[in-house]
Amino acid sequence: MRLLIITQAVDLKDANLGFFHEWIKEFAKRVSVVEVIALRVGEHNLPENVSVHRIFGSNKLSRFIRMTGLLRRLLPQSDRVFVHMAPIYAILASPFAWWYRKPVILWYVHKHVDLKLRIAEKLVSAVASTSPESFRLPSRKVLFLGHGIDVDLFALPATAPAGFAMLTAGRLSRLKRIDILLQAVSAASNQLPSDWRFNIVGSPITADDVRYQHELTDLAQSLGIADHVSFAGGVPHSQMPAHYQSAHLFLHASATGSIDKAVLEAMSTGLPLITSSEAFRSILPEEYIVKTASVESFASMIVGLETQGRDIRLRNIVREKFELSDLIRKLVIQLTALSVPID
Repeated sequence: MRLLIITQAVDLKDANLGFFHEWIKEFAKRVSVVEVIALRVGEHNLPENVSVHRIFGSNKLSRFIRMTGLLRRLLPQSDRVFVHMAPIYAILASPFAWWYRKPVILWYVHKHVDLKLRIAEKLVSAVASTSPESFRLPSRKVLFLGHGIDVDLFALPATAPAGFAMLTAGRLSRLKRIDILLQAVSAASNQLPSDWRFNIVGSPITADDVRYQHELTDLAQSLGIADHVSFAGGVPHSQMPAHYQSAHLFLHASATGSIDKAVLEAMSTGLPLITSSEAFRSILPEEYIVKTASVESFASMIVGLETQGRDIRLRNIVREKFELSDLIRKLVIQLTALSVPID
């Protein structure tokens, strides 16, 4: 199979999308040729059967022209098209896919449903997602395949970390409800070791995200815990395992409603966690779930799990249900089975 992939970034150092580099490598093991169209291209190290093409341009019009040129050249010689997390790319590719009769799968993991997603769902052959909580648009085309975590990369720590460090990771936005976590660690702090830390890994993307980050730094100051809190910013995907391995507890109050990749990465390292996300209620042992994302609930569980060590059950859950190579295997099977063009 010759596979055309359309994505936002191919860059090992991208804090949000660096993980997709490993997806491309896994695809390359299972198909003969991979052509990748990406808006941003940075550092990468991919197999010989992979070619990467950047949608360069100084404005939207020039990027649109470049995109359509690449589609005209690459899509006829491809057998299938895989679009990652960008409904607009599926919409742009659909006229070419229809003309050359090539099936398209859109990967989408977010509870947000907008007009672009509704249009894309009508145009593609299938949509792949992690779970019903991660794709809220009713559709007969959706395939729930789980997530994909590189369990070899996100391994157990070689030695037990020192001190007591709490961690949260992911895009720095209001939907992550980090303000609740800051208040919770403050409320629990008098029952924690004096050298406790709370590390926040992730960067803002939108203007409102930037405002939220300022609000969080002000909140940490007003709570009197600023000396215990660090904002690490965006971290390259390859450096994330070390952050999970050096932590004792992962905190997650996200309101996105989807299966958060950062939680699964933490689990792969055996890191105990606390989450209020409904998406994990059928996945995690009950002792790691809080029913509501309240300051009191998180604070109580932080104190209760302070001495908890690594939990190999969490790693086994990821290995059995969310391992990267298994996800890509399932995606290739689904891509191969799409023998009819889009309707």
